Amino acid sequence: NMLMISLINKNIDCNNNLIITYPKTVKILFGNFNHLDIIHNLLIEIKNNINETMNSLTNVKGGMTKWNHLIENKYFNTFFQYLIHKHQFDSPEVFERFYEKFVVHNAWGNEIKKGDSLKQHMHPCIHGILYLTKGCELELPELNIKINPNPGDYYILPLDIKHGFEPSKNKENRYSVVFNIMPKSKGLL
Repeated sequence: NMLMISLINKNIDCNNNLIITYPKTVKILFGNFNHLDIIHNLLIEIKNNINETMNSLTNVKGGMTKWNHLIENKYFNTFFQYLIHKHQFDSPEVFERFYEKFVVHNAWGNEIKKGDSLKQHMHPCIHGILYLTKGCELELPELNIKINPNPGDYYILPLDIKHGFEPSKNKENRYSVVFNIMPKSKGLL
């Protein structure tokens, strides 16, 4: 019966059971997109295109547009061009020559009413959120942080970061744009 795992520290007794805790370094991009006209137009677009068939079919327990509703939207594309310009030097691994390496796979809108929530989940891709209104407190339990977003705030999360929020207690509806970034070829991530 040969042990298939060798231990650097030989003083650890593993008894056919090995639990490993390791630190994980992640990079979360964030900023504020302070273009109120574009934020307003995206907000109206989402309000007018909530698709009832999407409600509660996903981790979003609230209102949602169709998955790709905003992919061709000129306001979303203006915001995304801003992201590329803003972050091509501080995050070249993603944003430098973005369209050679990646594609925006989905872009949709969320409407969160009182009592709506976002079930804790993760994405196997880079995941972004642009808040059009004040947002619900987004919890990232693995990183032990909470994000309390304001209108115009955006966050780009690396793949496999668990996030979600508890049922909203706010009287006002919350709106956001959400998008997934996928590599053009699987070998890039």
